[in-house]
Amino acid sequence: MDKDIGRIVEVRGINVKAKLFRLLPPYLINNGIVVSAPKINSFVKTKVGLDTIICQVNGEYNVEKEDKATDYYIDLTVKGYIDHGKFIQGLRMLPIVSSNLSLLNNDDYAIIYDFDKDHSFFIGKDLFEINKDIYLNFNNLMPTHIGIFGNTGSGKSNTLANIYSHYIKELNGYVSSNAKVLLFDLNNEYGKNSICNKQHKVIYNLTTRKQSSKRIPFSFENITEDEMSILLNASIKTQIPTIKHAFKSLKEEHEEEYYLKYVKNTIRNNQKDLFFAIRFRLNEYIKKINNINWHSNALNFYYSKDDGTRIFNNSSDFDSIVLNNIQINLPAEPLDRFKFELCFSIIRECEHGVNFEFLLPLLTRAEKIFNDLKKVFDFEDNSDIFENKNLAIIQLGNVNNDMTMIVPSLISSVIFRRQLEKKQGEEIKTIINIVLDEAHNILYKEDDLAVHNNLLEKFEKIVKEGRKFGVFLTVSSQRPSDISSTILSQLHNYFIHKLVNPNDLNQIRKAVAFLDENALNFLTILAPGECILSGTSLSMPIFIQIEELDNETKPNSNNVVLFGRDGIIK
Repeated sequence: MDKDIGRIVEVRGINVKAKLFRLLPPYLINNGIVVSAPKINSFVKTKVGLDTIICQVNGEYNVEKEDKATDYYIDLTVKGYIDHGKFIQGLRMLPIVSSNLSLLNNDDYAIIYDFDKDHSFFIGKDLFEINKDIYLNFNNLMPTHIGIFGNTGSGKSNTLANIYSHYIKELNGYVSSNAKVLLFDLNNEYGKNSICNKQHKVIYNLTTRKQSSKRIPFSFENITEDEMSILLNASIKTQIPTIKHAFKSLKEEHEEEYYLKYVKNTIRNNQKDLFFAIRFRLNEYIKKINNINWHSNALNFYYSKDDGTRIFNNSSDFDSIVLNNIQINLPAEPLDRFKFELCFSIIRECEHGVNFEFLLPLLTRAEKIFNDLKKVFDFEDNSDIFENKNLAIIQLGNVNNDMTMIVPSLISSVIFRRQLEKKQGEEIKTIINIVLDEAHNILYKEDDLAVHNNLLEKFEKIVKEGRKFGVFLTVSSQRPSDISSTILSQLHNYFIHKLVNPNDLNQIRKAVAFLDENALNFLTILAPGECILSGTSLSMPIFIQIEELDNETKPNSNNVVLFGRDGIIK
């Protein structure tokens, strides 16, 4: 039987006042079970006929006469009602004056926090209801876009790891899984056994200081012409056509004689700058040209023989002795082959009157970007990035700024295209969760950098359209105000830890439609590990103390201990 604690004395729309029968102690005994007395943000219920209305406590006060408390009241807000065993958020009905107010029982909580234990996981405890465990349903949470926000040290990394630790454990229980998780780790916090044992995940610890020990398998064919144009920051009128011709030539698979013709014409036409640029960048693929030099006075190429004599470009035997002996060795590595094609595409454009100085920046940019790309990608390996595992972690803590933007952009773009191709009007058969930790570092609002704007555009497309194709985004950040408002507003579920910055609070206020002002006021005083969960996975927002993972499973994001037994100063 439910425990009655008071009665309704006033109803003004959704705002309700109730008078308690007596002053309640902090804890009550209900059917032999210890439960919390009504307190701020906890729930109570009242009946209208056979219907049950759920209200949330907003405040409490008493009335005193002659310095003695005589009456005790609580202010309530109507949240919804229970209809045929299901909680519905809304205002189909309101409480009636003089109806009794009761505590919720376990069945009521099970209805409000609807979950199927066969497909749910324990996330933590209700902050305001003692002994109330909170479970989240995988089917309601994982196929959604998720945001995890909070100041540094508030517990957001533990929350992210907690969610995906349970999810990967669930996936590993199936022989074959059609669900994968790809985590971009910007601070290298999710290595070793974080989230799950390292034997159940694949880790790519990338660096641009040298070639990474384990590079990401990635087919060059996955890079489109448009993406290459953005990588090389190509101008629309002159440089992009050159890149498109390089792609076209790559598909045509020309023989060596095709390229020899362009090299010979460059020398015959005395295109000094173009020739030396090609020789510098393609020296290992074009042989017998190192002894060809430029005579500044004669304004002509010449060839230096071993005996010291010179054969000038305009001499009759220059072709037979010099040009006809040049050799072309086509590169095998895909990125080198494209650079090779790009150089000859530039030669072709220059023959058609384009100024070489307009195209030279392409080669300079390509030299740097391609060098970094080969340190983190293996373009000759077409194997699966997940290696038949359910979790892949790409650590970006040791790569430069270009690769921090480019790696997530290229991989996420390929994932989205493949998911789109797989669906083809059919039902979704596979899903992929893309996780961005410290997302404010790459999903900040638009700037003048083409590579970043391209990255942002792709993730905005995923958050707007990914649900239809089984691609879902999880972002974790300590600065929600820095993240693109398009992404922030399209998330389905929000885990919001402590936030104190006014800009962050205002951004959450605008983006999270499920939160009322009363809940938002608590964000500045939440303790580490405490958060508000609001979104489509639950019927209403709830305050949770997130379960803390063990030291081996949690990410490497703990605060440094300065003094003491475990301190760094002995």
